[in-house]
Amino acid sequence: MKWSGKISMIAGVATVLSGTAVVLSLGAHAATNRYEAESAPAVCDGWVASNHAGYSGSGFCDSTNAVGATVQFTANAPAAGTATLAIRYANGTTANRSADVAVNGSLVQAGLGFEGTGAWTTWVTRSLTVQLAAGANTVRLAATTASGLANIDYLEVTTTDGGSPSPTTTSASPTPPVSSIMQGADVSTLQRAADLGTRFYTANGTQADPLDLLKSAGANYVRLRIWNNPRSGYNNKDKVLQYARTVKAKGLRLMVDFHYSDTWADPGKQYKPAAWASHGISQLQTDVYNYTYDVCTSLKAQGTVPDSVQIGNEIHNGMLWDDGRVSNGYYNLGLLLKAGYNATKACNSGTQVVIHTANVESGARGFYDGIRAQGVQWDVTALSYYCMWHGSMSNMGNVVRDMRSRYGKPVIIAETAYPYTTANADSTANVVTSGCSGYAISQSGQQANFAAVQNTARGAGASGIFYWEPTWYAVPGNGWNPTDINNSGNEWDNMAVFDRNGRINPNIRWLP
Repeated sequence: MKWSGKISMIAGVATVLSGTAVVLSLGAHAATNRYEAESAPAVCDGWVASNHAGYSGSGFCDSTNAVGATVQFTANAPAAGTATLAIRYANGTTANRSADVAVNGSLVQAGLGFEGTGAWTTWVTRSLTVQLAAGANTVRLAATTASGLANIDYLEVTTTDGGSPSPTTTSASPTPPVSSIMQGADVSTLQRAADLGTRFYTANGTQADPLDLLKSAGANYVRLRIWNNPRSGYNNKDKVLQYARTVKAKGLRLMVDFHYSDTWADPGKQYKPAAWASHGISQLQTDVYNYTYDVCTSLKAQGTVPDSVQIGNEIHNGMLWDDGRVSNGYYNLGLLLKAGYNATKACNSGTQVVIHTANVESGARGFYDGIRAQGVQWDVTALSYYCMWHGSMSNMGNVVRDMRSRYGKPVIIAETAYPYTTANADSTANVVTSGCSGYAISQSGQQANFAAVQNTARGAGASGIFYWEPTWYAVPGNGWNPTDINNSGNEWDNMAVFDRNGRINPNIRWLP
């Protein structure tokens, strides 16, 4: 069934000058509105609704804040379907302003940019694809930056499709709308497992696709690491391109985790890929830009554009050592991060750029303050949290809360996991051999810990949680070492949510 319609409304949106909390206020430069005349003065600068083809709209200020911390309107649709949300804005010349856009409480776009347009009379349209439910839908904008002034004078929803699927619909699952919670799983070893013929099962022993099992447990997002030129081939560009098609065909969203290395990059090691080993900071900027852009555009060309990318992995000590080492200051690291950000946005402006650290136990202000001082932009702040290494959950919650408030960006836990057993399933010793107080080392304890991490982080304002390598149970040939993947073992097998026989933990859940 096809249906179409529009709802247009007036809303002046402003952010305060940098250094203070972000608010939205209605009415900034409202006289410059070029698209729809105000019929009469009213509360919140006269929101105006136009009814078209069965639609109705109403708008109002956020009553929780006298200056309007958010703005929103209600779109009443006759049937469920896909819609285009168009936002026209004029900002003058100041850049670095953005807002989170949500529909019915689910995040559609984090940090949608409203860059300076050069003059208050020059207007730009930003468009997003959204899903509307039948009946009332709330479209909400909340400022995420703290510099300059923004004016959004026209909001338009054009519905394009709805009702029953067309007979020509392909068998691939459609990509769902972006959830307000990124319920993620890093399954970077799953492609190798599939190539080895590894089998996965439900808790009662019925063979099933592992991605389907994760989806049924509540996951909606997949994270894949990418190494530049690993000796094994896993996870190089070609492998990631191949598996991205599998991920997207399952209706899952995709995060690509750039390590910028031929092997593992983490707080203790950030080795340059061999091809860049002799390059200084100037060439490394070009390397990061070209490599990021090439991978992103290759994914985009095959119809699997990444929903988000990480520029580096757990980089609070820097990346591409020694040039980008934080102990040498943040200047060089800032250059590298800006190269990755610019390459991603040049590929696809809607792809979220994630910057990921792992120093939750001591807070993360020093790092993010350091890169912000260098003019680095990012869309999502990401932290690792493993209770056995990163301190109490209450402290993690405090850090999440601080990051969200201090930088005005969505925060996610990009990695977490917990053991279900102390037993070792292969010849390689497990890296985690003990648990955390209050959580048994069992399948039920694993889920209890995972649930607590989710609830604590989300209670503090986090927008997502990723379980790290839930499918990596011990299988010969799927080892940890990319230089000897056949003979190295798995030091994480007791942290997977699948047991040594490939059966999923019956308790595991990504919480709605």
